[in-house]
Amino acid sequence: MWRRHWLCILLCQGFSSARDDWRPESEGERSGRKACELRFFQTDFAAENFQSKWLNQKNKLAFIQCLYHLRTRWRHREKEIFAGGIHYPTLVTAHHTWPPVSTSGAKLCWLDQLGVHRNSIEPSDCCDQRYGPKGRPDCWDEYFTYELCCVGDVNLAEMPHYFVAPAFDINVGNAVRQLGTFDLGQSYALQTLCRSGDVVIDVGANVGGFTVPLAERVGPEGEVHAFEPFRKVFQHLNANVALNGLSNVYTYNVALGTAEEKVLAYVPDLTNFNFPSAIRVLDQFGPEAAVSEANLRYEERQETLTVRRLDDFSFSRRVQLIKIDVEFMELQVVLGAKSTILQNKPLIWMENEAYFDDPPNRTFVDTMHRDLRYVCTAVARLELFCAPGKEAPNGGLVQDDGLIPAGFRRVFRHLSGEVKDMHLWRALSEVDPDFAAK
Repeated sequence: MWRRHWLCILLCQGFSSARDDWRPESEGERSGRKACELRFFQTDFAAENFQSKWLNQKNKLAFIQCLYHLRTRWRHREKEIFAGGIHYPTLVTAHHTWPPVSTSGAKLCWLDQLGVHRNSIEPSDCCDQRYGPKGRPDCWDEYFTYELCCVGDVNLAEMPHYFVAPAFDINVGNAVRQLGTFDLGQSYALQTLCRSGDVVIDVGANVGGFTVPLAERVGPEGEVHAFEPFRKVFQHLNANVALNGLSNVYTYNVALGTAEEKVLAYVPDLTNFNFPSAIRVLDQFGPEAAVSEANLRYEERQETLTVRRLDDFSFSRRVQLIKIDVEFMELQVVLGAKSTILQNKPLIWMENEAYFDDPPNRTFVDTMHRDLRYVCTAVARLELFCAPGKEAPNGGLVQDDGLIPAGFRRVFRHLSGEVKDMHLWRALSEVDPDFAAK
């Protein structure tokens, strides 16, 4: 995970941190936001031994309404960056809405003000074009529109996102601050590979650049299991899960390999400009070689890391998708996950630099083919997509195109120039035409 891949760079052309085509903000929106922010500042539920006026029904309802409005029609239009940190500097990104991270903005159309339970609005009625090309006009306001709620177009109404990362992380931390994820194209592609209610595994989760959007994609009924071995990076992963209010993420401060063991390893130095995501767990460079050969910086003190097999973990139901980015440990991860893979037959996306050497090192691809009956294909520089193969007429093993959703293909058709209007909502609508109303 060295950099934002070319897959992202192409998709991200033209994106900026702010929108200049949003409907102008009204004075009512500005004053409403300020009033709600003042309410949050002044509210002290603990006053008078938790018996104050703040806990009466009227104020509790106003508090909930403010939470709802500040996430929707009164959300901040401009992203803000705050510097913090005591033992090392951190940057907190607030109000990220562009480019869209997920389709959560569309999901809120059909939820109550708590954002948890269904409201009384019936999607099929509001979206019914018998009332007109944009459904029932009385269903919509300046935020909740036909385009957002029925089509799922979050480009003008994304939910605000929040992220914290080490200030000196010039790779993943930088990308998450700019894009709300590590690699925008990969994030969108991964979201097309799963649906609401699915179980997803994120191996090498880092600060959660893919964990967050995947957790939103699979929804409260789904699960994301995120593995990150380095303690301080793991703390940022948990912070970002909490900052975005995600209830379906399970995090593990372990590396995945072929056996359970303890490893004494160098860990990322977060007080210098660095690439924490490129630091290996096994077969590490020595401190001097790390700087001279890989531009990596370690803390002086080593830490004991835990390595376990994925097969040692249990999951509530079938695993749909596994994403692996583990700095040259992908073969060990797979070998320690044979039972999980054979039982669940998940789609697998992983970084495998060796395959892109000249000549290519096919060890990983051939192992997947021979031991697990998977077919792997290159989908971007350094990235492979692997899926269970099917028997060809000649007795060989070929890719089963039926396992690959149309929206996944759209992402890559965009890269070739065939598709010009690459948007997350459009890709996901090809996977599930009714996704916005579910």
